[in-house]
Amino acid sequence: MVEFGLKLEDNKVEQWSDKYIDYEKLKAILKKAKVASNNVQDLKKKLPRDVVESCSMEYDARKVREEERRLLDQQLKLQHDENNSGIHSALTSRASSPLTTLGEDAPLLLERKSSFGSAQSDAASAGAAMKRQNSWTSFSNTVFKVTSYLGLADDKKILYKALEEAGDKMKLFGIVYNEEVQKVKDFYQDKLHELSEHIEAILESVDTSHIREKPKKKRKSSIIDDLVLKFENVMHHRKVSSDRIPSIRLSISRDSSDVEDNYTDSESPVTKIRSTSSSDKLDLERESDSIKRALTDVYRNAKMLHNYAIMNYTGFVKIAKKFDKTLPAHKGVFKNIICEDGMQAEVLAAKIERMYSKWFSDGNIREAQAQLLSKRGDGLMMDWTQLRLGYRLGMCSILGFWVAWDCIWGQFAKDEISIGGRSAFPVFRACFGLVSWHWFWGISVYIWSRYRINYIYLFEFDPRNIDTPMDIFNDAVDETLVFLLLMLIYYKAGAGDFPQIVPPGAYPLFLIIYAVKCLIFPWKMRKPLWIAIRQVILAPFVSPTFFLIFVGDVFTSMVKVFQDILWSAMFVVSGDWMLSEHSSHHGIKTQTHTHVWAQSFWYKNVAIPLICLFPLWLRFNQCLRRYLDTGKRVPNLPNAFKYAMSQTVTLFGTFHPLYLMSARNHDITEEGTDIILKHRKNLFQAFWMCLFIASSLYSFIWDVYMDWGLGRKEFGFLGPRLMFPSKSYYYMVICADLILRFMWVLTLVPPDSGAKFELPAYLTAVTMTVELFRRTIWSFFRLEHEQRQNTLGFRRVHVVPLHFSTGHKHKYNERHWVGWKVLVEIMVVTLIVVAVSAFSVISAQRATTHYQLELSHDSHDDLL
Repeated sequence: MVEFGLKLEDNKVEQWSDKYIDYEKLKAILKKAKVASNNVQDLKKKLPRDVVESCSMEYDARKVREEERRLLDQQLKLQHDENNSGIHSALTSRASSPLTTLGEDAPLLLERKSSFGSAQSDAASAGAAMKRQNSWTSFSNTVFKVTSYLGLADDKKILYKALEEAGDKMKLFGIVYNEEVQKVKDFYQDKLHELSEHIEAILESVDTSHIREKPKKKRKSSIIDDLVLKFENVMHHRKVSSDRIPSIRLSISRDSSDVEDNYTDSESPVTKIRSTSSSDKLDLERESDSIKRALTDVYRNAKMLHNYAIMNYTGFVKIAKKFDKTLPAHKGVFKNIICEDGMQAEVLAAKIERMYSKWFSDGNIREAQAQLLSKRGDGLMMDWTQLRLGYRLGMCSILGFWVAWDCIWGQFAKDEISIGGRSAFPVFRACFGLVSWHWFWGISVYIWSRYRINYIYLFEFDPRNIDTPMDIFNDAVDETLVFLLLMLIYYKAGAGDFPQIVPPGAYPLFLIIYAVKCLIFPWKMRKPLWIAIRQVILAPFVSPTFFLIFVGDVFTSMVKVFQDILWSAMFVVSGDWMLSEHSSHHGIKTQTHTHVWAQSFWYKNVAIPLICLFPLWLRFNQCLRRYLDTGKRVPNLPNAFKYAMSQTVTLFGTFHPLYLMSARNHDITEEGTDIILKHRKNLFQAFWMCLFIASSLYSFIWDVYMDWGLGRKEFGFLGPRLMFPSKSYYYMVICADLILRFMWVLTLVPPDSGAKFELPAYLTAVTMTVELFRRTIWSFFRLEHEQRQNTLGFRRVHVVPLHFSTGHKHKYNERHWVGWKVLVEIMVVTLIVVAVSAFSVISAQRATTHYQLELSHDSHDDLL
């Protein structure tokens, strides 16, 4: 689990970094307080009981006297402040009159003023005395430590000093805690007031010449609460004189069914600009763009202020919980002393959305949110990196067409074996699944970042080791290039079109080594992934986090990938990669090598079914462990039942003895027995189909209602506070998930099981990719729901800050691509591609010439 301090640093706004809670400082003080408290407890256990009781009573009495003195000082200070405020008001009210006009009050005021000056001098002398006292205290503490170390101090004095030290640490923590709370509150309120004034300035910049006299300056809270009322007042009373250029109309024509706002019927900016003369259009458009930019800036700051409040609120809650756990004797002291939770900033942002939608988006709040939350300044501006990715994608597409033509489409026309029929194809299929998921992960990160879903916070990633979407895509492109190149060379070598420098099976081996390298290195980046995989495998014994549950869900979508990974491991271990391989070439068909171990009982009937069940079993265990940790039956037990149903579908479809006996003994059974078996098989098929449909529908309903938080009738069968811009996205994905869920259950049936409902082998790669795609779109809405609501209770604080690029130095900021390096790389890769292409053309021409010579010799021999 990532420390909250790292999360706080990652989500800080750079300009406000010194205004956040000093979480590390509070932790350090709390750590010292814990050491002092433990020292007191140890001394109490060692010293005699009478010494401990007398010393404790003496210390408690002293604390009571100090508290009484503190309360008395507070009362005196309040009285002093009241007197000073009275003097100040009297002096300011009579500042224009000479001293003689003060009348009878003059001597009294002068006396109070002089007493005020003497009070200031007394405070200065008291401060100097305090410094001398602190110096003496520090000296006496040093002397005491030396004497106690030498054994010259008595036990009572040692215990009393330990109690004093623990009390001082407690007092220091309380002082710093309150100072931090006050600092955060002051900044939050000041910033909120500043944003509110900005909105008022925007409202007043719209034609306000006919509004009533501007009211007096209100308090901060009242300004925020009256923003919409102010806006409605402006829109209701604004009129444009006929003899002046009309200012831009920032309202829209109100629908007759809209009863929420009392706006007058007026034209939208677009309509107004269209109806304006050409000489005025440019000014109107500029004014409109200016107001848009102003609202966007205020909205962005309001959202970042909301994030600021969330992070500080979470920090104070966490440090208070840590205090209660560290010092249980003082539990609950800081329970109610926390800062703002950000609701005011959220309300302010919602009002800006409402204003913007009415002015510029025809009342469409979702469109307004998409326009207001632009990605300006969020680190997605890509220069040379985009060029690097672009030309590599071009290489991938050309190489992909080449592979498809030579290894798949062209072979059908020549009646030759395609790449799918080659003996090592499962190795390439496994790596294809891994590369596909890498691409899908990059897409997921981009979508989450684009729509402000804070996946770094939710997954508890270390923000110092996070790749941007561009970095992920670049790595995925490199892996795709290596994959396609080795696939092409493997096929060409096996078909005799490429010199067999090494056995053709060595190329799949090279691909496996490269895939292992990418899964392990760089170790700093891959280590958290492997730790998470280990914890997922140990599901019953490890308490799952949200990220571990996410990884478990992804595992259930990678069943086919895991099957091919097992096949690839056996391909390497058995040494089959060293065997020579032949295929159909120039119309001459030869038999490819058959892997004996793939037909064995332990592999086909034990290992493969276990691979199919293993991810479901892990998720089932995670649900049970979550129930054990939280004690909540819902949603943990119903979720476990969902995976149990999926396991049942797999087991029945694979190991049902009646079906297998019917499939194997159909030709040797007697006529009566055959009829009975056929009838029972039909009953089993009907039962399995019902189970299959029930499991698929249950999983689909769980996705929509529980994982995505949709399906609420009151919100049009969607959910509240949606973060994606269009509702049609949700409806389309819901319909797609209904279909793809049925395909997912089919992928759980092991290959070559003898069941009629298993998918054919040539569709394995397609179903693998489709299922990974379904899991990707599932992840979009799963994290959106977790961002909006703490669904499984993994966090103490329900609210999550939006994802903003805060300008801090992350790992990914170190990966810059200078222009000349990219150009050099492009030239080098281009030369390599040209050289390989020329070599391939020359080799093909030589092979064709050799083939023609053989045909001429054969025809000559036939003539003879």
